[in-house]
Parts: sequence; C-alpha cells; structure tokens
Amino acid sequence: MIEPPTALEPNESNETNILDLAFYHGLSIRTDCGGKGLCGKCKVIVIPPENLSPITELERKVLSSTDLAQGFRLACQAIAKGKVSVSVPIDSSDTPEANAKTDLEGNFPVDPMVRRLFIDARPNSNTEHRDFVSILRKVDPSLNYDEFWDPVILRDLSANWKGNGSITLVKHRKKGVTGVLPGSSQSMSLGFAVDIGTTTVAAYLCDMVTGNVLGASSCANPQRRYGEDVISRIAFSDKNENGTTALKDLIIEGVNCLIGECLSNCGAKSCDVDEVALVGNTTMQHLFCGINPRSLGGAPYLPVSREAADWRASDLGLNLNPCVNVHTFPVISGFLGGDTVGAILWDETNRRDETTLLVDIGTNGELVLAKGAELWATSCATGPAFEGAHISSGMRAVDGAINRIRIDSTDFNVSYDVIRHEAISFPRGLCGSGVIDAVAEMRKVGLIRQNGRLNEAIPGVICDSKGIGRRFTLVTSDETGTGSSIDLTLDDIREVQLAKTALNLGIKYLMASADVKQVDRLVLTGAFGARFDWKNAVAIGMLPVSCVSGAVEIVANAAGLGAVLALLDSKSRKRAAALAQEVRVLELSEHPDFHTEFPFGVDFPPVAGEL
Repeated sequence: MIEPPTALEPNESNETNILDLAFYHGLSIRTDCGGKGLCGKCKVIVIPPENLSPITELERKVLSSTDLAQGFRLACQAIAKGKVSVSVPIDSSDTPEANAKTDLEGNFPVDPMVRRLFIDARPNSNTEHRDFVSILRKVDPSLNYDEFWDPVILRDLSANWKGNGSITLVKHRKKGVTGVLPGSSQSMSLGFAVDIGTTTVAAYLCDMVTGNVLGASSCANPQRRYGEDVISRIAFSDKNENGTTALKDLIIEGVNCLIGECLSNCGAKSCDVDEVALVGNTTMQHLFCGINPRSLGGAPYLPVSREAADWRASDLGLNLNPCVNVHTFPVISGFLGGDTVGAILWDETNRRDETTLLVDIGTNGELVLAKGAELWATSCATGPAFEGAHISSGMRAVDGAINRIRIDSTDFNVSYDVIRHEAISFPRGLCGSGVIDAVAEMRKVGLIRQNGRLNEAIPGVICDSKGIGRRFTLVTSDETGTGSSIDLTLDDIREVQLAKTALNLGIKYLMASADVKQVDRLVLTGAFGARFDWKNAVAIGMLPVSCVSGAVEIVANAAGLGAVLALLDSKSRKRAAALAQEVRVLELSEHPDFHTEFPFGVDFPPVAGEL
C-alpha cells in the first residue's frame, strides 16, 4: 500500500535530497540508519524520475532489482533537481506514536523541592517598607533579596502584584523564588517527570501536593530522523555545524508536545507547573541540554559532566514559566545515564537482601547487579535489533507491528498477534518482541540451526543460487496488504546473534565480577524489556539460565518511576546523587576475555533432540 503522492519542490541550491525535503514539508519517512543509505527503510516512489539525480551505487546495493524496476528510490540518496511528487509506502512511513511507557500510576511520597507560598502583604506608609520585596521579606523572613535577582522574577512580580499585596510565590529550596503568580494560586502545584529514551519519550504529570500521577503521554523520539541509535546521533551532532542544536530542538519540541498534551487532558495550564525532573541515557541528557556529546563517541567515552544539574525552563526552550527549575539526573558513565540511576532508585536494588539483576533493554542494554549494598553495572549494544532497526522487516512497537509469533512444528504454519490500537488491521512488520519470538520458534521447530544458518531442508526456506538459505516468510504479501511479505532473513538472524551475545556476556561478566553464581531476583524493565517473552530470550541464549532461576519481575518503566520519585521527594534526589557515585562500572570492550569469547557465544543453545 502506497500513500497518495505529496508534491515537493527543492530549495535554491538544487542539492536537497528527498528525505530532507519530506521532513521540511511535514512528510515523515523512516530513516533507521540516519540517512546513510544502509537500512533501505526510506524507499519511495518519485515522479517524474527525470527530476532526480542518477541512481547511486548504495541504492543499487540496497534496493532489489524489482524495487528499481518499479521506480523505487532511497529518499536519503535521491536528490531533487526539480519539482517532484513523492509517494511513501506504508512500510516506509514514520509515525510519532509510541505504545509504551504510559502505564505508570499510583501515589508517591511527597517532600518536593518547591512549594507555593501565599502572601497577603498590604503595603502601608511605614518607611521601612521601601519596596515590595522588602514587604515580602517582612512577611516571610526566609525570603532573601538574593532570591529575586533574576530579572524575569522581578518582571513577573511587577506584572502580577495588583496593589493589594496578595501574591503567590513558587519557592525552590535550592534556587529561591522561581515563580510569581497573582493572588491565591495555591490550589494547584504540578510537576513533570520526563524519561527520554533513544526510541521512546514519556512525560508524567504529577500533583506535587498529593503525590498522585495525574496523567502520562509518550511519543517516538523525534531525533530518530538522524538515526535509531545514539552513535548515529553523536556522529550527526559532531559532523554538522548546527547538529547539536538541531537534535536539541527536536527533543525539546517533542517534550513540549507531551507537556501540552498532559496538561490539556487534565484541564491544567502551564502556569500550574512548578518543576521538572528528567532522566535519560547520557547522550540523550546531553542533547536535551544542548551539550555536544562528541566526547561520548570515542574512547574513553567520557560525559562532559556526571553531576546532576538544574536549568531554567527558558534556557532549554520548554513552554513553561521561564524560571521553572528543570532537574536533570546525575549519570554514571558515558553509556550508563540518569535512566539507570532512576531505575536503581525506584527498585532500591542495593537495599535488598537478595542478589538482584536489573536489566533495561532498549536501543542500548543497561545491566545493574546488586549484591547487598554493592552495585556493578555495564552497558551493551543490543537495541538496534531488538527495537526493530537493522531487521529487514523490523519496526517499532506501534500499530501494525507483530509482537507475538507461534510456528506449528508439523506444517510450519505461522500464527501471530498484531498490535492494534487504530484502524490498521494488517501486519506491517516485526517489533522487537516479535523478532525474539520468531527466532525462538524457528529454532524450536528446526528452521534455524544452532549456528544460525537456515535449514535448507525444510520447505519454505528460500535459498540463493548457491543453495544457501536466505530467508523464511512469516507473513505473505497477501496478508500484509502492502505488496511485500514479512520475512526473517539470514542477515536478520545474524543481527540477533550479535545482540543476544553481547547481552549474555555482559550478564556473565557482571556476575563474575561480583562473584555471584546465581541471581535471586531478575527485574526486566524498559519500553522493550518489559514486553518480550523472557522465556524465549532464555531459549535463544539472550539471558543466561543462571539469571532466571529465581524470581522474575516485570517493571514497565523503572527509570520513569525513579524520575517521579525525585520530582516529588527531595530525599530521593539526594539518594540519586549518591547512587551515581557508588556504582562500579564494567566496560565490556575493555574486559580481557570479551573479544575472544564473543565469537564462541554467537551460537544458539541446543534444542532438545537436535542432532
């Protein structure tokens, strides 16, 4: 299925590719590789073809002969030389939707960093009251003049004081007065906890008085147009003069949309918001604050700062009162960010008697092991495969994504479940949980050998001219309604093998570092980590058996819960700062055995009865 064409016109330089033109005109196209011409997910039909640059070698490599014959081009490679019309196949279209991270609710401890003060200060002729600030200080001696240094606060003070002295101040324990509101505005004091993931962004609107979560909203990270993983975004930020600004503007725009949506749904206004607490991986937090993350792109992968920071909303570009405080979490290392600190904070991983392994699998995999009060952590590159990127029929977990698969061992018929929230009723591709299910089921019925090769002896395995199995069709083109089938290819299996091996070795090395033979408690969290079948993950060797022999718990978004805790409770914020310093970091790339053991770990575990 191909969407109706959209007319695009190049800029004056005549050197604009279709992908950039499409974004400029509000037409969303997938670009999992960040526009490098590697993933093939941005294929489009462009007419008239004579108004395009010649087909590139990358396009000939990525697109099939059938695609080229039908007129498909890669949007990231084809340059418009004149006015064109672009049609986007449903498989290539992008969407900001995200079906994750919003199922967070409950009541939390309340001791926030901010409070609202209603002051009924009536000026009189007393000469000691020389200005309005001195009147406020007289009514509340804790208010120091230094707290009014910000010109924005003074301007708001003049705008909101009606002459009768009644006014509401928003006072922050660390930053002083951060807001001035007219009259008695004590009825509502709200805050936002924000979790910025590489793939999914979520915002939680919280009542700073009662500790209740009032609403939540999520979207796909809009930075994905420059690549699905942090390395692609770091490279874009470093190599382009305005790269950091472009990525910052995108994520700020996304967060502003979520804030507006939550406020609208709850009948609240931006002036009701008194503080924001934010977590994310180290790269996402850098980019949110407009900090160039180039130091994270190469060894020794150092963040600019590991400390928590407090920003003004206006300095970041958030659509809130200018001086609203935005608290960003401390980070542990270059690849263990505030989201990992938030997850530990919520789970109280280091305050438990049992040995706990916390696994957050997203576009990057973060692992935390607690043995009593001691904490070890590492990260591994897992997500591009498990989030749907780098998989030929892969996609995010949105409408139309297959998230569950079963294969009959007698006739190899495939049945599946599809995520359906909107009108889309046909399968469009495989999300991460569907990929794991597909590999596990194909291993179980013998379609995939232990070394990862497809079993050419089984009907349905499609081979190349040399007789090597190249793909197996899970869903026919008739079922998808798009003209393309949904396959699992030999290259896809290789991607899964690489990702599962990195995660498996990361867990084993953590356990060895802590001298732990068996985990008492496994916690799976994250947009993807909380939604896949962990038993199938064990079956393909993604999770070692030693880490699932005890209790297995699923927490939808431990990082977001940690952000809520720190927003509502000042003591939690102090704990987060301490946790970031206490974690011992294990760098997998520096482990003496990692590179030698990795090749031996890519095989799948044996299946019962397998020869």
